[in-house]
Amino acid sequence: MRRLLLAALVAPIFAGAACASFKDKRTPSGEFCSDMQVVPAGTDPASEYHRLQPISSDPKARTEAERLESLRKAACAVGGDAVIEAVNEEVRAENATYATVSSGTAIIWLRRPASSGATPLKLPNKRPAGAASAEPSAEPAPEPTAEPTAVPSAAPAAPTSSAKAGKPPVKPPTTPKKK
Repeated sequence: MRRLLLAALVAPIFAGAACASFKDKRTPSGEFCSDMQVVPAGTDPASEYHRLQPISSDPKARTEAERLESLRKAACAVGGDAVIEAVNEEVRAENATYATVSSGTAIIWLRRPASSGATPLKLPNKRPAGAASAEPSAEPAPEPTAEPTAVPSAAPAAPTSSAKAGKPPVKPPTTPKKK
């Protein structure tokens, strides 16, 4: 009896949370998923993009507005910023009838459209842009020696209380080896 009562109390909470999440969810570019751009087939997007995967609307969506919302939900679920190549097509339903669904490709913007007012996305680089033209470091490379060197410990050294915030700790000077 208590389990049934608990299930009756918890079920509406989960159902309400699932419905409200789409309206509050945002795309990676920061727009609401409910306002996601849908670009029809034959039209080029305004900016560079990366294709995520093909998506389609729910076959139970009857009207054009329901199909568009379902398409946006599918794109939002895979982490898309927009839908391109959106078309309506007829598919065979389970009961041997035909139904209209919307399909397209979920994408993310590499550079946001100029009309969005946002700054372009910055993709992580393995090397900084100025690394090729950067001057070599002031410290010379250590010379190879026949003596084994100590292996550094895996744990990083704790900063001392005398170290100032924002400045690296000063290394003690080393004495040059005699040849």
